[in-house]
Amino acid sequence: MASVFWPCDVARSGFYYGWDHPALCVAGVLEVEEDSHADALLQRVARSTEAQVLIKICGTPRILGRCIFSSFARSSYPQPDVEMFCGPSRTCSAAYIYYHRRDENSLRFYALGSNGPRLSDLQDEVLRSSLKHDFLHTASLRSVSNTGQILVNQWNSAKSLEQFIEHEQRAQATVIQEPNARFKETSKFTVINKKFQCTIDGIESSTNLFWRVASFVFVYSREFSIVVQQIESRVRKLRRLLRGVQPVPNGDVRLKSSQYIEFYNTLWIILNDLIIGIALRQFLRQDRQAFLHLFKLAFEDKAVHKIRQILLWLDSWPAGLKLNTELSRFYSHSFMGLIALWNRGFQSVIPLIPMLLSALELGSGFGATMALAMVCDLVCVFMTHVQLCYLVSVTVYGHLLRLAASLWNLFRGRRHNVLRNRTDPWDYDVDQLLLGTILFTLVAYLFPTVLVYYILFATMRVSTILVYASLETMLAFMNYFPLFALMLRVKDPQRSPSDIYMRVEPTKGGNGVDVSVESHPLPLAVIFSQYVELWKRLAKHYHPFRLAWHVMSGRVLDTIPRTYIHSTT
Repeated sequence: MASVFWPCDVARSGFYYGWDHPALCVAGVLEVEEDSHADALLQRVARSTEAQVLIKICGTPRILGRCIFSSFARSSYPQPDVEMFCGPSRTCSAAYIYYHRRDENSLRFYALGSNGPRLSDLQDEVLRSSLKHDFLHTASLRSVSNTGQILVNQWNSAKSLEQFIEHEQRAQATVIQEPNARFKETSKFTVINKKFQCTIDGIESSTNLFWRVASFVFVYSREFSIVVQQIESRVRKLRRLLRGVQPVPNGDVRLKSSQYIEFYNTLWIILNDLIIGIALRQFLRQDRQAFLHLFKLAFEDKAVHKIRQILLWLDSWPAGLKLNTELSRFYSHSFMGLIALWNRGFQSVIPLIPMLLSALELGSGFGATMALAMVCDLVCVFMTHVQLCYLVSVTVYGHLLRLAASLWNLFRGRRHNVLRNRTDPWDYDVDQLLLGTILFTLVAYLFPTVLVYYILFATMRVSTILVYASLETMLAFMNYFPLFALMLRVKDPQRSPSDIYMRVEPTKGGNGVDVSVESHPLPLAVIFSQYVELWKRLAKHYHPFRLAWHVMSGRVLDTIPRTYIHSTT
């Protein structure tokens, strides 16, 4: 008994053709009088240019036998009486497994998952006995994967092969018409894409000093400005959009489906971004005065006067906390001097705030992501004084911690071996112990004051980083949300398949079972795989335990590197 994969929509008598490796897979039926005529027609099709790609991924098709359909068959699927060309007897019993022939225009296809189709996992005794000659019963897992992929390619290409044969029979043209109308008349887009690519390549390879300086400034500013990164991301999307309208040759439908989803997903993201940005622009324009007042209140009152009040409060021994008077006054006056210097610069920028808001409105016209990127840069610029104060406090705190660790090794009779990166026993002199005791006394009396001011600015820095991380997460969400892929999975799951399974149904007479090949839809975890990876990296970098450890150990708190975000998308 042999396993035969038969199309669900083929129920006419004639010579059936398809592939005999790695399993008997029927692609269609030819209604001709002689098998020699059918074989000659199939050979002419196999020699055509359009069928070469199909033969490369599926193998050479051939005439497999003759089939006759009875009008008294009682089954949901075709039940042919076949004469199989498989050996001297030319007859052979078969167990049918039905599959759907997907039209290439519909962009539906079968996909083989990592485990491949496991027919032997079925529990039905009749089905297991009928599939004992199935091709998947091999010893090598690698051969299972290879043969399974070839079989899936045959299922996906069966309808295309029938169209090639019908085209050869009609003899109306020599080239099959492209399936997707979007790729039909794309000469204008192709010319634009070529000009765009040539311009980019010319800029990158130009020896002009102006372009070299501009390229250097762009690369350098990209590490610090979210706006520059957003411009680069939008240019990359436009290049991808122009690349998506190029024609795709006939062949693997998965490539066409992938390009189709990528094209429309990028288009939907850009259009929705522009729509939301235009609505945001109108909102900013209507409430302009309220935003100006909120901007001044947030960055002048909260970021300047409140910090200055906290510094004065810490300098006056709050809640009975007796800090070192001289060191506390030095800290307080130094930080208030930095804040006052920044405040003078901010006062000079206040007349330009309406212009900044106008620039924000203009940027929102290019999309909500551009406005969000400008907000990220504004938060970074207008919180510079907090960053400077934090860097000063963390530097002093880190040096004090390292000094305390060295004194701890001194009192234990040990020292750190820099060459071997370990702590070795060591005998210290009395003078060294006396100097260590004096230094330990200074550290013990000064450490509470240093710690209090460090906790203040470390808390502010953590709050700033959390706001910055939230804005970065929103920006990544709006830039790379798989909106079209998600809609396509809900509308037509067969256009985004993940794996295949075998559905077993009893026949109408109840004497046997019908087995058909079906597809699992693509899991949501795969659709949102980029977000899962991005969320893992963001959660790892901004994990509370990691931030707390950096605060306690005196390490500098920084935002996530841009390469970690862009490498996932």
